[in-house]
Amino acid sequence: MSKLTASATALQDTAVADVDVAPPVAATPKATPPAVAALPDPNPAPLKAGGVHWWFDARKLPSKRILPVVEQSNCTHIVVDHAQHRAFATAKQKVVVVDASAQLKDLEPGAWVMTREEPLRRQAAALGHQAGLFIDVMDLEREFPYCIEVCERGDDFVVIDIEHATYIPYELLLAKTEGKPTKIFRNVPIKGLQGVVDDINQSLNAFATMEHGIGVVLRTEHAEVVENLSQRIEQRRDTRIQLVKARVEEVQHTGLGHRVCVDCTSMMSVEEGMIVGSTGWGGLFVCSETHYLPHMNLREFRVNAGAVHSYIWGPDDNVKYLNEMQAGAEVLCVDLHGNSRVVTVGRAKIERRPMLKIRCSVGLDSVTPELRDAVLSANAAKRAVTPSQETVALEDPNRVYINAFLQNDWHVRLMGADGKVRHATLVQPGDELLAHVALPGRHTGLRITEHIIEQ
Repeated sequence: MSKLTASATALQDTAVADVDVAPPVAATPKATPPAVAALPDPNPAPLKAGGVHWWFDARKLPSKRILPVVEQSNCTHIVVDHAQHRAFATAKQKVVVVDASAQLKDLEPGAWVMTREEPLRRQAAALGHQAGLFIDVMDLEREFPYCIEVCERGDDFVVIDIEHATYIPYELLLAKTEGKPTKIFRNVPIKGLQGVVDDINQSLNAFATMEHGIGVVLRTEHAEVVENLSQRIEQRRDTRIQLVKARVEEVQHTGLGHRVCVDCTSMMSVEEGMIVGSTGWGGLFVCSETHYLPHMNLREFRVNAGAVHSYIWGPDDNVKYLNEMQAGAEVLCVDLHGNSRVVTVGRAKIERRPMLKIRCSVGLDSVTPELRDAVLSANAAKRAVTPSQETVALEDPNRVYINAFLQNDWHVRLMGADGKVRHATLVQPGDELLAHVALPGRHTGLRITEHIIEQ
């Protein structure tokens, strides 16, 4: 048995618990708009960054034009040579590559140190610098025990370069270092993958390793790679969306229509579902198929989402039509406290089924000031042109109205405002459901400021 295989066997039964990773130090959390929560969470889960740690390697760049883009990105550290580090201007943390003991003497205060030599790492740490090794693995079988030793002892960080796309060694290292402060990185481009897998997907794969993720030291000359990677990271960062109480106003049987089941490549829990609605004003919380079905097995990867024309909420507050769901699309999976994560669609299953329209309203005291002002402004315009002896509308001007078309079947569930599921066929006017409300105005799913009427 090889040493690496023996290491894998020894760790086979190691349990790796879910770990919430704090957002990168340079990232600014998005402000949460004021809201009245539909279901207060006494112990809200911390937001997770999905294991994302990435640094930019600025050594020996042929052009400095990329550096302003890097500075605006969500990378947290810049790797520089010792000769350039004092003249290198950045608001991010500098990581200086040190090759000789003398270079430690004139190191900039607060600089981190990366080195290939263990004695230099120890000297840098003794001088008060955060320090870590760069290990260029040439013979994995022979050198892997040393990689384990370095990761287990609790260094600040370590960059381990292993050829090709395998993540099994990194999975073993993550299992060995659980609970330890060491951050594990690999270089991108990965040795042996240049021109085979693009830098962005190489990085995203690293971030997803064992859910915890390993970090990336990225070297590229292309600004669009930095911009796209930064954007993809933000899209995948676990966030919260505002959920509010929605009062059911009307239930209508609407006959046959095409409904979409959204099947994901991820499992969902009993507390999770997706946001689906017929207008840009918002949608209802439709539950995953994780609840009891008397006639068939559960489909924990599925949300029986609704009619093909409906909006479904995705990353960055973008929406897509349900008929646009296809393999590889990304949507938001939301839990009853508003915690959300991005999941990938494995397929969309479209069939003709009897449909049901559930129309709800949300009080303006539960929505953001921006949305409240938009509703009040629209209502004021109606009143201004309506003769005093006439009524403006039968609707309450202090509420915003949303609706969703769902399959008319008992096994389709919505999440109640009390955190209990409701069967779609048993919902009645006066019931309270969980919903998400938003400003309308969408073009190909993207938010746009324009005059729009949806009803």
